[in-house]
Amino acid sequence: MAQLSRRGWGVVGLAIALVVFKLGAIAHLPIHASLARHDNLRYIIRATQLLDPHVPYDGLVLARQPGYPAFIAASSLLGLPLRFAQELVYLAAGVFLALSLQRWLQSARATGLFLLLYTLAPFSYHWNRQTLQEVLYLPLTAAILGVCLHLLKDHRQPRRFLLNALILGILLAGFWNTRPEGIWIVPIIALCYGYIALKQSCFASRPRFTTFTAASLLTVAPGVVLTSFLAWTTYLDYGLYHTYDLKAPGLRAAYSSLQRVAPERQRPQITVPAATRAEIYDVSPSFRRLAPHLEIPADDGWRAASCGLGVCDDYAAGIFFWALRDAVDSEGFYQSAPKTEAFYQQIAREVNGACERNWLDCQPQTWVSFVPSLSGNLVIPWLRRSGELGYQLTRSSLVLRLDSGLEDIELRERYYREITREAADFIEARSLPGNQVKDALITAVSQLYQWLFPVLLGLAVLGWLWGGLSASQGLLIGAGILLWCIVVRVLLVAYIDVTSWSVGAGDRYLRPVLPAFWLLMVIGLELGIRRWEKRKPPT
Repeated sequence: MAQLSRRGWGVVGLAIALVVFKLGAIAHLPIHASLARHDNLRYIIRATQLLDPHVPYDGLVLARQPGYPAFIAASSLLGLPLRFAQELVYLAAGVFLALSLQRWLQSARATGLFLLLYTLAPFSYHWNRQTLQEVLYLPLTAAILGVCLHLLKDHRQPRRFLLNALILGILLAGFWNTRPEGIWIVPIIALCYGYIALKQSCFASRPRFTTFTAASLLTVAPGVVLTSFLAWTTYLDYGLYHTYDLKAPGLRAAYSSLQRVAPERQRPQITVPAATRAEIYDVSPSFRRLAPHLEIPADDGWRAASCGLGVCDDYAAGIFFWALRDAVDSEGFYQSAPKTEAFYQQIAREVNGACERNWLDCQPQTWVSFVPSLSGNLVIPWLRRSGELGYQLTRSSLVLRLDSGLEDIELRERYYREITREAADFIEARSLPGNQVKDALITAVSQLYQWLFPVLLGLAVLGWLWGGLSASQGLLIGAGILLWCIVVRVLLVAYIDVTSWSVGAGDRYLRPVLPAFWLLMVIGLELGIRRWEKRKPPT
C-alpha cells in the first residue's frame, strides 16, 4: 500500500509539474484574434452582450449556442484572461481524466504517459488560443470520459455511483449547450449505462433498480434544468423560448419544408439547389422575397464561402442555412423574435401547402430539419471518408503553430481587449528575448513529441494485438467505450463531409475525441508491458 501511495503521489507531482510548465510556457502567447463575423468573432461579441442587460434583437444575437459565450463572460467576471482560463480548463480536464485512469487502471506509468501526451500535445499551443466553442468542447469531452471511468468503477457503491451520475449530468448540461450536435455523446453514455445495468442485474432487485433509475435521472436532469433556464431567459429578453436560432420552431419548419422539395435534384452537399429554389419562388411569395439576396454571383457573399468549401456552382448545405438567415435579415424580418418566427412559419405554410396540392414534387415531412438524408450512393464515400478521417485523427495532435494570429491592434482594441482581459498590444511582447526562448523551448519539446508519437502509436497497436486477449473484462469494456466514442464522432464528421460541406482535414471537429484516442494508446502500451513482464523465461 505504501508503494501504491508513493506512485499515486508521483502521478500528482508529475501533474502539478506539467501544469506549472505549460502555464508558464504559454503565458506570452496571445488570443488568436479573427474577423469571422459568424464564428470566432461572434462568440466574443455575444459574450460581451451577455454582460449588457439591454441588447436589441437582431439577426446574429441568437445565432450561436450560449455555452461558450457564457464561459468567456464568466472568465472576464472572474478577472481571468481568456487565454489563461481556456488553458486552465484544458489542463484541469486532463488531470481529472488522468486521475480517473489511475484509479481505473492502477498503473502510474500509463497515467504519467497520458499526462505527457495530453499536456504537451503540440496542437494545444494554438488550439487553446482560439475563440471557438470547440476549445471548451474538448475538455468537456475529456471530463465526461473521466466520469464514465468512475461510473464503471463505482457501480456497486450506490452513493459514489449517484454522485458520479450527478457530476456527469452537470458536465452534459454544459456539453449540450456548447455545440449543436451534442446528441453524438448519447450512444457513449448509453453504452456505459447499458453495461452497468447488465453488470448490476439492476432489474433483479428493487434497490438496484431504484439506484439505477435515480442515477439515470441525475444524468439527465441538469441538462434539462439548465437548457430550460437559458430558454426562459431568452424568452424574457426576446419573446422566444429557445436557447438559440437553430432550435427555434419557425426556422426549423421553414428549412425542413425547403429541404423536402424535389429530392431527386439533391446532390451530395447540396440540399436546396438553384433549380429547386426557382420552383419554390413560383409558389411561395414569402420565399420569393429572398431571391435577390440568395441568387447572387458565385464570387459574392455566402456563394464565395461555399466555393471555399468546394461547392462553387451552388450553396453547400451547411452554408445555405446561413445564407437563408442573412437573406431574411436583409429583408428586415429580424427586428423582433416573434416577427422572425412568423415569417419563417409563413414560408413553411406556403411550401408545405404547395406540396400537399402537388404543385411541387416533395418527399414526406421528417422530424429532423437540418440533417440531410444519406442516399445509397453516398454510403461508400461516407465509409471511405470515415477511414480517411480516422487516419487523420492519428496526426491531428502533432501540428504546432506559434503565430500571433491577426495582428490588428484596432480589432483587438475594439472587440477583444476588454472581454478577454488581454492588452491590445499583447502581440508586441512576442519579440522579447525571454519569450523567444519560450518559443524555442516549446518548439524543441514539440519536435520530440512529434518524433516519439508514431513510435508510441506503433507500440500501442502491438500491445493491443499481443496483450488484448488477456485483458480483463472491465478493461475491455472501458476500452470499448473509448473506441465507440471515437467511432461515433468520426462517422458523424464524415457524414457532415459527404452531405453538408467539406470539413477538409477535419481537425477542428475531430480533436474533441483526442483524449479517448490517447487513452487507448496508453492502455495498449500498458497491456503490452504487462504481457512482457509475465512472459515465461527461456528454458
